[in-house]
Amino acid sequence: MKNLWISCIFVYGWLGVASAQQRATLLPAPQSVQYGQGALPVRNLTLYVAPNASADVVFALNELKELLAERSGKPVQSSSSVTASTVRYLVKTTGQELPGTREATNGNRREYYTLTITRKGIDINAQTSTGLYYAVQTIRQLIQGQGPHTFLPFVTISDQPKLAYRGVMMDFAHGGLLTVAEIKKQIDFLARWKTNQYYFYNEVSIQLEGFPTLNYKASYSQTQIKHIIAYARERHIDIIPFVNFYGHLHELIRNEKYASLGIGKYGHELDPRNPAVQTLLKNWIRQYTSLFQSPFIHVGFDETWETKRLANAAPTRLDPEAMYIQQLTFVSNEFRQYGKTLLAWTDMNAFYPNVLAKFPKDIIPVIWEYSPDTTAISKYLNPVLKEQKPFFIQPAVSGWGHIYPAADYTYENINLCLKAGLQHNTLGFITSVWTDSVEPFVRTSWLFMAYGCIAAWQGTVPDKTTFTGHYSSVVYPSVAPDIQAAFDHIATAGQYLEKCLGKNTQSLPRGTLVESWSNPFSAYYLANTTEHKADFQQVRSHTEEAQEKLIRALQQANPSDTSFIQSMLVSARLINYSASRFLWARAIVDRWHDGTMAQPNDDYVFYDLTYPCHSLLVDAMDETGELKQAYAQAWLSENMPYRLNTMLGRFDTDFALWRKIHLNVLDFKIQKKTGPLQSFELMFTPDF
Repeated sequence: MKNLWISCIFVYGWLGVASAQQRATLLPAPQSVQYGQGALPVRNLTLYVAPNASADVVFALNELKELLAERSGKPVQSSSSVTASTVRYLVKTTGQELPGTREATNGNRREYYTLTITRKGIDINAQTSTGLYYAVQTIRQLIQGQGPHTFLPFVTISDQPKLAYRGVMMDFAHGGLLTVAEIKKQIDFLARWKTNQYYFYNEVSIQLEGFPTLNYKASYSQTQIKHIIAYARERHIDIIPFVNFYGHLHELIRNEKYASLGIGKYGHELDPRNPAVQTLLKNWIRQYTSLFQSPFIHVGFDETWETKRLANAAPTRLDPEAMYIQQLTFVSNEFRQYGKTLLAWTDMNAFYPNVLAKFPKDIIPVIWEYSPDTTAISKYLNPVLKEQKPFFIQPAVSGWGHIYPAADYTYENINLCLKAGLQHNTLGFITSVWTDSVEPFVRTSWLFMAYGCIAAWQGTVPDKTTFTGHYSSVVYPSVAPDIQAAFDHIATAGQYLEKCLGKNTQSLPRGTLVESWSNPFSAYYLANTTEHKADFQQVRSHTEEAQEKLIRALQQANPSDTSFIQSMLVSARLINYSASRFLWARAIVDRWHDGTMAQPNDDYVFYDLTYPCHSLLVDAMDETGELKQAYAQAWLSENMPYRLNTMLGRFDTDFALWRKIHLNVLDFKIQKKTGPLQSFELMFTPDF
């Protein structure tokens, strides 16, 4: 009787805990969620794993055991039988760990699951091991409390995705190269949002047999790629090769050995008329189909502008549209021999209005549009609809022109692409992450990658006004308020920076990054800083707030999250420095004018500008040097060394600018040069 009384107190205690807690944020939101009254304690759960259970089922169950043990502090005990277990599961169909080519047309039940949590335990019913794995990801978010007080709320969930194919395209061609360890972290991260495709965008970043000098020490070995593919498969993510087989091959054609394959001189595009091009691509296709098991391959075929540009310059007139179709048909025929389904972009339809009608019939067109503009999306969508072709749609994280992605711009681009895609029955949704400008860390895109993946599963985008809070509570529960505040402050700082910079973008849409390294003492930028002084100050204020939050989060965060937070902290400092260098230049010029021309006897101007420990020029040198070190550390925590020195050179050049000015001003004072005094710009020629 005494034991019964204690048990009743225990159960009612858990009911009290459960009712006192807020319901967990579930991202993506399941199709159906019904909460009950009460909670299930986690510490005494038991699990039976059948001896003949398949590897994919065992993997999902082991992940469940690990997350329950991590939160409760007590290992999940093994049960002697299914009936005795308090965690029960049913997987109806074996195999089908990855999406096939008919995923969108066969009812899409492969990823379906139901999850029921009652006082009797946990029941998971899944169509395949994929559904089982996704149920585990939902449990990861449902679990609350810590240690002895860890519990799961009573709930019944029924869920499956709105879209069959939900992918992220990662750029491994333009920027730095992520380490294999970082790629695995990304895959773990994307699996949490039930992503099922990872597009490995590569131009020459994968080692191929017979091409030993091509991007030597700046590429992935085939062994590494196989390891990545196997790692992702366990998490039900298909690694899809994404290789341009026409344009965007400068890293190949710039080599003298392969220069004759290009249509231009050390340019970007292969020449479809050259038989040697077909010989090379047959070799590549054989190697790629052997390396990647995915039934899909994305062959790009975007932005073949060089052929179009040279059409009239060649000795004999070219037909660039015919060459495009010739090359696409050849590539399609080759891959068909290996049973691959091809995806290709449609942007060249803007130049060749009838090109889609000439596409090989089995190629799936992919519509990409990276702006939050319905008209721009429709420009590429309407020709596909006219040809009645099934299609994918591909928005992007707008981060290739900024240190930190343009948040609202990205949210709206994803939102409008999803709406257009769903309205016209898109097969799938691919969130792009481009690294063209090299400098930004890919980790700053993770928030937005999650946003796109979540939207693709649930069929609607999360509320962008509350997303950073919900996301932070799921991913960084111990420091969620600080991380959310940092996200929001950095995004706001980026909006203010866009008011100041962005006229010269080197074709990076709306990008602030190129101008952030411009000479802040030039007449244009001194005037620009005067006009936007308040905006630059807002950039500094918001990034200082973000740094404060991130530094505090570092002190309390899970150790596994510290490298990500460090990358965000360095990004905040970089944005701050972008504003500071312009404000510092304006302040230095103004101080000189006020202290020498307006008040010729003001010797304090030299103190303010050049004093060895506290002065404007020394401040700039100190921050440039310290930031260079922090940037290098953050880069190497995410990337291989490839291209790091190119990025660090920017800091070196800036340091040299501040140091050069510092020495020139000191030289003027030491030599006691006399007038006529002129403007700072004329006196010291502040340039790189």
